[in-house]
Parts: sequence; C-alpha cells; structure tokens
Amino acid sequence: MTRPGNRPPSAAEQKLAASLAGAVDLSGLKNRAETRRGATDTGRAPGQGGPPPGGSPAVLVEVDEASFEQEVLVRSGQVPVLLELTSKRAPTALTSLLDALAMEAGGQWVHATVDVDASPGIAQALQARAVPTVYAVAAGRPLADFEGEQPEEALRQWIAAVLRATEGKLSGPEPEAGDADPEEPSDLERDAAEDALAEGDLASAEERFTALVESRPGEHSLVEALRYVEAARRVSEATDLGDGSVPEALRAADGALVGGEHEAAYMTLIDAVRAHSGDDRATLRARLLELLEALPVDDPRVLAARRDLASALY
Repeated sequence: MTRPGNRPPSAAEQKLAASLAGAVDLSGLKNRAETRRGATDTGRAPGQGGPPPGGSPAVLVEVDEASFEQEVLVRSGQVPVLLELTSKRAPTALTSLLDALAMEAGGQWVHATVDVDASPGIAQALQARAVPTVYAVAAGRPLADFEGEQPEEALRQWIAAVLRATEGKLSGPEPEAGDADPEEPSDLERDAAEDALAEGDLASAEERFTALVESRPGEHSLVEALRYVEAARRVSEATDLGDGSVPEALRAADGALVGGEHEAAYMTLIDAVRAHSGDDRATLRARLLELLEALPVDDPRVLAARRDLASALY
C-alpha cells in the first residue's frame, strides 16, 4: 500500500504513473451494478450519490454496488474520485477530514465512501486488506491507495499528487447550474429580415437586410444574405430573354446563385465579360462583384472567380 506521508510529491507522481498499468479491473462491479438498477434511495444513503438540491454535482457521496458505476467509474472520467472504504463498526476521523478537504477543493475531486459491510463486493474487487483504505480512482481505474489514518498535511500532499498526475487527462467537473453559458441575446432586427425571407416577402426582406448592412458594416454575413435576397427578387421579376444579351446573362447568373450554383453564376458573368465591352462589360463586372459577396471573401470559389475576372479583363 502507498502511504501518503512517506515520500515527497515527485515520488508520488512516479508511483501514480507506474500503478496505472497494473490497475485493478473494476468491470465486474459495473456488471453487478447493471443487475441492481432500480434501487430507490435518498440523500447520501448507500446507492444514491446524485446531485444535491442546488443542481451542482455532489462532492461527497456514499456508494454501494448499485451506484458504483455512476458515482465512481463515470464520475472519475471527469475528476478524480477518492474512494474511502469504511465500516460503521469502526468509524474514523479520516472520513470527516476527507469530507472537509473535498468541500474545500470545490469540485476538483470527489470523496466517495462505501460501507464494506453493506457492499463487500467492492472491497473484494479492490483486494482491500484493511479499513479504512482510500483509493484514488481516475478514468475508471485506481491509480494509488493508502491504508489507515493520515495527518492532514500528508493527505494534502497525496491529493495534490493525484491532481497533478491526472491534470489534462480528465474531462473536468460538470458546470454548476449558474455557470452555464448564457444564451445569445435575440437579434430582433435580423430575425424579422429572416422571417420575411422565409415567408417569401422578398421586397420586405431586401429592405430589412439593406438597413442592417448599412447599420452594421462589419458583419459580412448580412451582406451575403442581402446579395442572395437581391438575386432572388430579380429572378422573381425577370422575363425570359434567351437572346444572349447582357440582361439574359444577368438573369442566368442570378438564377444560378439562388439555386446554390455559385461557380456557375460566376462563370456565366465572366464569359459575358469576355464577350462584351464598354458599358455592357462594366455592367457585367459590377454584377459579378456584387454576387461574389454572397460567399465569404476567402472562399476558394470567390478567389478563383476573381482570378478569372482579372484574366477576362486584361
């Protein structure tokens, strides 16, 4: 057994790392627990170590074979669980000392106690030889242990070594109810613009997105939405030309963009730029630059279209 007061912290870390490879297999306890679901308990009685009324995870739990999986194996994937084997026939001061240290730690680790008289299978699986015995369990495996009463300073050093050995290897404690990330505030103006688009009111959607772009020049996603709405509105108002004219190229590009075919939209206009000159070319180029804003500026399709436009112009 590993006694916390007999070595410096660095040696404790080495002991913890070495013991990982030869950890006791606790899967048998998990299997037995699965056959004993349905036990009803309250408070900190054996078999119930759930969250306290406040909603945050408990740092002091009493476990039995039915609750061992959840309260020791599962919880030890988040933070180390210091599992203390106790007996009501022989209470010790160690339990209250570990309780106090666990509360002080504020969720960095959990103090779990098990009555070996009521749950002998746990002591058998751990091959325990004495009571009290404390096991540090992390990621479902015991890393280190000690027997008997220990002075507070020795316990603090041992616990610190456990925390150092498991640092960065566990998922961390569950957030308390008040620590959850707050929901993003509602954006009423953008919601209204998107609602208008969803309802097919393209004129209202375009008006609303235009106002948003003007009031929030740094939000490129609004520009992307506006360019899509503008193209959709033009498509809804266009008539078929089919004569290869500039208006036909503009309409075809708008239709491709609304259909999600961005590359086709860009190439339609680039080909038209090559085939026209003067004011027609300027009109086609201006529309292409607008439609390019329907994607992020670093999108590969945008970068390729800009290169092709430069080639078509020069």
